[in-house]
Amino acid sequence: MFALRSRVMVVISVLLNGLLLQACGQSSEQAKPKVEIKAAPKLTNDATTYANAAWTLMNQVDGLVYSKQLDVLDVQVRQPARKLSTDWRINVKMTDSVTEGKYALCRKALTSLEIWARETLEQGSSLAQKQSDYERDKQQCKGAIDHPELGNTDPKKKGI
Repeated sequence: MFALRSRVMVVISVLLNGLLLQACGQSSEQAKPKVEIKAAPKLTNDATTYANAAWTLMNQVDGLVYSKQLDVLDVQVRQPARKLSTDWRINVKMTDSVTEGKYALCRKALTSLEIWARETLEQGSSLAQKQSDYERDKQQCKGAIDHPELGNTDPKKKGI
């Protein structure tokens, strides 16, 4: 009799635990949002790509700094400029097969844009100087973009 009771209790216990675990599993699945799997960003060590992206970004957002749209400068100018500049520094190395050359001027212009936007937000005393620095650096970037033969240099052909 004791053995029968033990078996019944074990069976009931197993069934209840199974139901309990199943119920817990369903509620946790419903509570969690589905994870969206995205393709990894394609990394490149080609400074041309970053220089063109910087040129595009500068032309899209520098009007916001000129017009002093303070409410959007941080999100639409400073953050994208810093991200692009950081990605550029991480992915384009002097030891890569394709190096910066004159395209480094575009990264400098991107940094100048970010500094000018920050100075505009803070209403600093050197605002005119920061704007002038940006405009000079942007023109130098334009020269590098207009003359790609000066942009990237293959270190293997440096001595030729």
